[in-house]
Amino acid sequence: MSLLGLMPNLVFAAPDKLKLVTEAWPPMSYEQDGVPHGFAVDLVNTLQSRLGQSEKIEVLPWARAYSIANTSANVLLFATSINDEREDHFDFIGPIATSKIALYARAADPIVLEQLAELQSKDIVGVYRESAGAQLLQQAGVDNLLVASFPQQSAKQLLFSRIRFWCQADLAVKQILEEVGASEADIRQVYVVSEINLYLAFSKGTSAVTVTSWQTELEKMKDSGEFSRLYQTWFGALPPPLQHQVFWHKSV
Repeated sequence: MSLLGLMPNLVFAAPDKLKLVTEAWPPMSYEQDGVPHGFAVDLVNTLQSRLGQSEKIEVLPWARAYSIANTSANVLLFATSINDEREDHFDFIGPIATSKIALYARAADPIVLEQLAELQSKDIVGVYRESAGAQLLQQAGVDNLLVASFPQQSAKQLLFSRIRFWCQADLAVKQILEEVGASEADIRQVYVVSEINLYLAFSKGTSAVTVTSWQTELEKMKDSGEFSRLYQTWFGALPPPLQHQVFWHKSV
């Protein structure tokens, strides 16, 4: 007898309504004329529509969005990578995107990096607060970081030579540069810190019914080709992640 057969209330219960929070991280999510846009915004809106819901998405600074999700039940935070700290506080479904977190230098800078240990103390790296890039660099022992509240601030600091490196996920680089009046020709990637998958994260205290309901609809989108079409609309020829994964938070 299946486990689901033993839990009929779990199978047929309706998912809870969620508070939906994201960050300004184009093209994944951003706000234009007061309206949320981006790949992850379109995906989340499609999923909640399939679930019969229409909650408003809030675009907030990452640190604030993370704090809300880290302290309240029934919050969906997106899009985020998985690390040891987050595994204790969130359930994850996805992946919804794959990205390389890399260090970027100005195009005219001849620097070559083979490993992070080659960074000098004077080589300041721009990161934004509570980002996966900042956490990965800190874990690797890199402490010469200049922390900004928004990735656009770090991009400007690089372009004006206030920092030597900018740590950013590649999916967002093009649009962030356009927002600050620059282009990809102005910088170059010099080191890949990590390649990561990005997920929808449900705060601790959110019911398993809710998480499972969202994952089921995401799987249907992937299997039908709807997810791939949406991904290609935003990311062109980049291959969409089509695997099905659920990571439940650790018991602590």
